[in-house]
Amino acid sequence: MKEYTGELGSKQEDFGRDSDDYFAPTTLKEATEILAKYSPNIKIIAGGTDLLVDYFDRLYEVDRWISLKNLDELKKIEINNDRIEVGALVTHEELVKSEIIQKYLPLISQAALDVGSPQIRNRGTIGGNIANSSPAGDLLPPLIAYDAVFKITSQNETREVPAKEFFLGPKKNVLRNDEILEKIIIPIPQKHTYGKWLKVGKRNALIISSITLAIVVTFNDDERIKTVKCSLGSVAPVPIEISQIQPLMVEKRFNELDYSQIGKVVSNNISPIDDIRGTKEYRREVAKNLTISALNEIERMVRVD
Repeated sequence: MKEYTGELGSKQEDFGRDSDDYFAPTTLKEATEILAKYSPNIKIIAGGTDLLVDYFDRLYEVDRWISLKNLDELKKIEINNDRIEVGALVTHEELVKSEIIQKYLPLISQAALDVGSPQIRNRGTIGGNIANSSPAGDLLPPLIAYDAVFKITSQNETREVPAKEFFLGPKKNVLRNDEILEKIIIPIPQKHTYGKWLKVGKRNALIISSITLAIVVTFNDDERIKTVKCSLGSVAPVPIEISQIQPLMVEKRFNELDYSQIGKVVSNNISPIDDIRGTKEYRREVAKNLTISALNEIERMVRVD
């Protein structure tokens, strides 16, 4: 890393000041200009809860840093026509407390509450969870189940990528070195939409997921299933959607479904690995059971409603 060559004042004056190695732009335009100039030898940092852990013992490898902390335009949750737009710097805790998210996208609020500890939820961001692209990222299955689209910006281009096409492998995605994840765009769910989020780990808190599941079901007025989206995490190199269950559910009423059969289809279409959090066989069995539990819970919601 280069040494800072500017004039030094007091520590308080210099902390957070732009230098040859560190930038803290105040607009997205400025941020993309800096990235265009210095990529690929610069790292983006938002909350830092993943990046600083990854580079804990090798920070010296990073030539330059660009902090997004001052980009207030990326810290908003807004309704724009029939879409909900969530800035990439919205924290997990803000997702938990947002009335908009609670009302329209409850699985995201519930998943955010399951992230880490209060300290991590107050620092970590939805954009960081996405850009880190861990197969175990808690927010990723709900985003896929809600048909989220990611708005990505560079100095010369803006593009939108569906969530289910964004992830390429463990901690790999389609983001280029000169791009910033700007916002997450999610269509407001139609009426008669119900969903369930489930997470299994070796303990209740501060644990990387052994398996996660998000399922969103929308009904027609005649109580037949119109659409179903089922996504799982920690069961493949990327969070995945199990589209194979759709023929078993669409156009049927819930009392016509075979939950066990649907659970088996989910189990058969994941590709888990053996690791410290569980075996392949364990994850397949849990995936089946979680699917059955989620369907039972959605059926209960429909009856109560």
